[in-house]
Amino acid sequence: MDYTTEEIYVLVGKDDKTANLTFKYQSESQKLYGDFITVVFIYSQKERELLDEKIKELPFKNTGFIKARYLGRELGEKKKERLIQIGVDSQDISEILYFTHPPENTFHSRTVRTIDTIEIPISTAPKGEDLNWHYGFRKKLIKEEIGLSPRERNSYLAGKYYFEKEKLTDLENQEIYFEPTVMNQDIEWEYLTIKYLREEITEDERKRMTKILQIKKSETNQILDKYLQDAGSSLKKLSKENIEQLVDIYIKVLHFHDRRLNVVGKTPIYIDVHSYLHIYFRHVEEMQVNKQFEHKDNFQWKEENVFTVMENVIQQINKEIQNHFEKDTKNRYSRYGEQSIYFEGDYYTFHIEQGGRISTFHKNKKKQDEKASH
Repeated sequence: MDYTTEEIYVLVGKDDKTANLTFKYQSESQKLYGDFITVVFIYSQKERELLDEKIKELPFKNTGFIKARYLGRELGEKKKERLIQIGVDSQDISEILYFTHPPENTFHSRTVRTIDTIEIPISTAPKGEDLNWHYGFRKKLIKEEIGLSPRERNSYLAGKYYFEKEKLTDLENQEIYFEPTVMNQDIEWEYLTIKYLREEITEDERKRMTKILQIKKSETNQILDKYLQDAGSSLKKLSKENIEQLVDIYIKVLHFHDRRLNVVGKTPIYIDVHSYLHIYFRHVEEMQVNKQFEHKDNFQWKEENVFTVMENVIQQINKEIQNHFEKDTKNRYSRYGEQSIYFEGDYYTFHIEQGGRISTFHKNKKKQDEKASH
């Protein structure tokens, strides 16, 4: 008797269980993959919701191909890709073995989740001695052609200006200087920070740092007010309604730095302060200031875990993203609808602009959530 697509979903697909598949003798799958392979079956959100309805009807009756991610080492890249793009014919399977542990998939849960983390205490060396290897590490990334986020690039240039000024190229000098004798403010801030931490800063430089900090605070006010207004509030309004929340958000924005989400690749995939506020005000419950975006679908993760979730999603397809930007210099990269990326029970939509800045990132709404809201 053949396995049905519904039976496979109930046994291993619904809860993302690792499945050991044995194929029928002389079947197409056996000829392609051998007698036995280990996989996790993969589904789009639409397929998963459709199967949730189908398994309510007995007897199960459908057969066909189910896409899968190979977990072994023996198969070549083409066969791995075939499993992802085409899948395994359920009729070719003679036996499915799996571990009957408690379900880990959270697609059908509406609870807020958290990621277990291990905190490793790090001590900093006195007088900015750590800055030597910070600069050395960024030099290594440049040498390996790994793209840096704007803030990382500014930090690298400031470090080179401080440690190896004589080696600056003409193009790097053009980046550093806004005018022949005026430094780019963001690079100047990084440079003065190096001098401050190494206790080499002059009194005039301290005054300049203070002035730049005042400018940064003013810019923070403008940026935050813009996104608060987009959310149906404002600095003035929120200061009256919830001053504690405003102070908390303001401090986060003032100290926010670009976050690069990919480890390798010429194009840095990153979040800047505009991405941060756009995404978090709409889709992170702890950051919402009113009910303006209550129809949006929130991340089902604690605020401190959202960046980690985004990193995991991007890492899944970083190679594809890099290939896109290498070949296409005009259009952004997008994943949505049937192409949404799955991670830990949820499907995610996102858009990445030319240059690598993430402009949109959110969890897709599920049918069960829509039913619950009515």
